[in-house]
Amino acid sequence: MKIEDIIWDIMEIKNAIEDDSDLEEMWILHKINLYRAAHIEAELALTNEINSKWLQRLRRFTWEKVTAADDPAILHNSITLGKASLPGVVKLPEDQGMYRLSGSGAINTFDPIDFNSLIMKAEIEDTNIGYGYYSKIGNDVYEWPYTMEGSAIIIAANPLDVQIMDGGVLRDTTFQDEYPLDPVLAQRSIIDFLQKDMALKEGSVVDLINDSQDQLRILKDAGQLQSNQRKG
Repeated sequence: MKIEDIIWDIMEIKNAIEDDSDLEEMWILHKINLYRAAHIEAELALTNEINSKWLQRLRRFTWEKVTAADDPAILHNSITLGKASLPGVVKLPEDQGMYRLSGSGAINTFDPIDFNSLIMKAEIEDTNIGYGYYSKIGNDVYEWPYTMEGSAIIIAANPLDVQIMDGGVLRDTTFQDEYPLDPVLAQRSIIDFLQKDMALKEGSVVDLINDSQDQLRILKDAGQLQSNQRKG
């Protein structure tokens, strides 16, 4: 599934009702990202499971070595941390949006703690511990002990913020690349958009989907869609 498929279905419904209003693709993406996040949060609360389709991999990145002299957030001169600015993640309990943060070899993992606790760990613990901790201030992520490179698996707030590997070259994600969402939550997100942002009634949505089946890419089986909405 691609974000262009989600936008396609929304535009097909728009055309079916002969709506003269213009829908900007980037605005649709913004709204779908918000609905995606809300449905992921609800699904996780219900099942306590992370669906692998929600995940994206952050390829190897470099940690910047920072001290109190470099960063005003660090108050102790004796402490050295790693710092990187990473894409924002869906806000989930226990920072599960940052599904896995590790060294570049994905062997040593880093557990989330608050920033003050991170500072305390850096002050009192041995650096050769084989694991580590991280804390976030906005999109800035601090890790300890300092490692030169990192990698991560995340549930990005905006999936297009995550670059992908294409033929050995790292490039920006586009509307034509896979969008990290399972089909059921994709359907729910589209229907949220149709009902909340296009002000369509539930019955109208089902009728329009039935009438446009041959053109739609994701919104299939209106009966199943109604079932999905009731479960959501």
